[in-house]
Amino acid sequence: MSGLLRMSDAFALGVHAMAFIAASPAGRPVAAGELASFFGVSEAHLAKVLQRLARMGMLDSRRGAGGGFTLARPAEEVSFLDIYEAIDGPLDPSTCLL
Repeated sequence: MSGLLRMSDAFALGVHAMAFIAASPAGRPVAAGELASFFGVSEAHLAKVLQRLARMGMLDSRRGAGGGFTLARPAEEVSFLDIYEAIDGPLDPSTCLL
C-alpha cells in the first residue's frame, strides 16, 4: 500500500489541536501547556506544530498571562488538506489514493 497518504504524528497532533481549539468557547485562548497536558504529548513538540499552523494563518497566538491560541478563521473554512500542507508540506497527488 505504498500509494496511501502518509500522515505524520505532527499532522495528527495538528488536527487534534485544531479540533480542541475549535470546540473551546469562542475567543478563549487555549494555552499550549493545556493542550499538551490534555493529549499527553511534549509541550515543545506541540508548540512547534501550533506555530506552523499560526504561520499559515489558521491560528492566532497571544503571549503572556491569559494568552494562548485561537482560531484565526472560522473552523468550517479550515480543511484537513490545509492542516496537512501546513505541517507536512504540499501534497504530492501521486502518493494518495484519494
